[in-house]
Amino acid sequence: MTSFLPADNSAEIERLSAVVAAFRARIDAQPDALFPAHADSLLQLGSLLAERRDIAAALEAVSEAVALYRAMVEVEPASFRVHLASALNNLSNRLDDAGKPEAAAAAGIEAVAEARLALDSRPDQARFVLVSGLINQAGKRMRDGDIQGSFGELAEAVETFKAGGESGQPYLGPMIEALHRSAMTFSEIGMWGEAVDTRRLMVGLFADGPPSAMVHLLALTLQQASLAMAGEDRLDIALTCADESVDLGRLLFDKDPADYKLFLAQALGNQAGRRHQSGDNAGGLDAALEAVNLFHEAVDGDPAAAVPSLILTLGSLAAILSSLGLPDQVAVVEEQRTQLQQTLELLLKGRAG
Repeated sequence: MTSFLPADNSAEIERLSAVVAAFRARIDAQPDALFPAHADSLLQLGSLLAERRDIAAALEAVSEAVALYRAMVEVEPASFRVHLASALNNLSNRLDDAGKPEAAAAAGIEAVAEARLALDSRPDQARFVLVSGLINQAGKRMRDGDIQGSFGELAEAVETFKAGGESGQPYLGPMIEALHRSAMTFSEIGMWGEAVDTRRLMVGLFADGPPSAMVHLLALTLQQASLAMAGEDRLDIALTCADESVDLGRLLFDKDPADYKLFLAQALGNQAGRRHQSGDNAGGLDAALEAVNLFHEAVDGDPAAAVPSLILTLGSLAAILSSLGLPDQVAVVEEQRTQLQQTLELLLKGRAG
């Protein structure tokens, strides 16, 4: 059985605690001495204590590290400002853990400011400390309800990341993960414009063109936004999102028909519904018929996924045909829907059995 408890880091905590104690003894003997390794050991110790949820001790260790780096910046700012920025970013997280949001926000703001200053002397190192700080700030703004401010921090983080060129590749995974989490959060709270724009930021991370998975996420979010906007009677936005989702779905399908046939069919089905709602029954009919044809091809490969979407699309097709004054065709489509609904119920019963 897989355990989700944090790994036992007691031995490393004990080792680092001994290192920190040794440095403190040296400082007692040399009060004016500054040891960068001391501050670094404190930061590592603070992170391990935070993993163990020893919040007070973690905050104490990181606060001490920040104080040491402040003293080092006074002596040699070009060398140590970037370290101070990173330590302040760490401190912001530990203050959040300790339930001190105002102090956490202040430390985060200072971390970003110090990282900006460090760009002159340590551009590569400071750039990604700045990215981390901006992402942290974005999260704090989101928790405070400042949605526009949160997206602004994310957008600046992406531009800062992209400015690093090839040197940013080791940080690409965490960057994608941070943007993905943010896009999901925007979606969950119904901020669809920000959710879509955050997906666009993800796509824009790739100078040589995004992988299909990133494009797929953008297209999915556009489709979800389309449905949400239709529910709010914002049909112009709903249709714009639906159209772009189909355009992206076609690009994906052209590259890999087997993997993206079902998605293109779903996007077209959504587009058909939005066009019908917008009064474009002719355009809706074209989209619905294309979607139905693709669904029929996709059913054999994944009936459990294809049949529910096909039923919805046939509902849109029936509504479009009714608006066009074609009752005989409506009856045929409704009969198909009934048969598919029965098939779906059998599929669900088979899975439950």
